[in-house]
Amino acid sequence: MGFIDELLSSAKIVVDKAGKQTDKVLEISKLKYQSIQLQNELSHLYEQLGVATYAKMVQEADNGDLIASLGDEITEVRAALEVVEEKISEQKNLRTCPNCGAKLPREAVFCSACGTKLEEEETPVDDAGCCCEPECGEECCADEEPSCCCGEKAADETEEAEGCCEKDPAAGETKNAE
Repeated sequence: MGFIDELLSSAKIVVDKAGKQTDKVLEISKLKYQSIQLQNELSHLYEQLGVATYAKMVQEADNGDLIASLGDEITEVRAALEVVEEKISEQKNLRTCPNCGAKLPREAVFCSACGTKLEEEETPVDDAGCCCEPECGEECCADEEPSCCCGEKAADETEEAEGCCEKDPAAGETKNAE
């Protein structure tokens, strides 16, 4: 029976991981669609701004208020687009070169587009004190030293990792460390 339970447990972990990947792909797709919509809206606003500016130039019409409002709308849409693009980068685990704006893997040391040396980013740490998404599906796995399933040490090795869980051999469940 132990083998079957272990097999079922492993299958559950695989299915959970596949589900998380599917959710991630779906989220990225939604964000990309949102980005395309914002880019189209931005193009339309730029076109309206060009028409209004040309009309003011040729007809000497007093449409300064229209031009100003279009400028404000463009600023708002660009800010929204920037937020969406940042969310896409987070989902894809990318970062932006501060020099040229190229999208790069988070672990990159130099920009592959312009060669700029990149500042080291701090590893994001979740509430459980882990630096990564655990492979076992638990919030955090703890051995003798607090560490994540990938082998990375918890955020602060000198203190007890708050919120990490340990396996309770008697119950077969995880429980929060106290």
